[in-house]
Amino acid sequence: MKQQLADTKGLFKVKERKALEVKIKETEAEIADRLDKIPDTLKEDGYPDVQVFMRTFREMESVVEQYNRDLAEWKYQVSRKPTATAKEQHRPPEKQSVLKHLREIQERNKQKPPQKQRKKSIDRDSR
Repeated sequence: MKQQLADTKGLFKVKERKALEVKIKETEAEIADRLDKIPDTLKEDGYPDVQVFMRTFREMESVVEQYNRDLAEWKYQVSRKPTATAKEQHRPPEKQSVLKHLREIQERNKQKPPQKQRKKSIDRDSR
């Protein structure tokens, strides 16, 4: 929208510029409001803080990526060998086990107590 505002030039575009400015301010306020609500939403969902949620998200993302790679490999193997016996030998990756694994990761990270961050004390006189 900011780019659109920058591109809106001319004497007769004053109303359009003002409308875009108002829309930009509303959008920025909405984004700030949502960012403020993120920690509360995560705590309601069972995560102690945003860092634990992000660690959980990344861990789950890697599991899903591995499943997608395995699925693509399975599709490639099945397409190369069109016989029925080959299809029986190569079974697709189990979706159910991936979902189970994702739920286990989620529950494990929700149950972890929050790690206290240690503050570094700097004693400059002792050097």
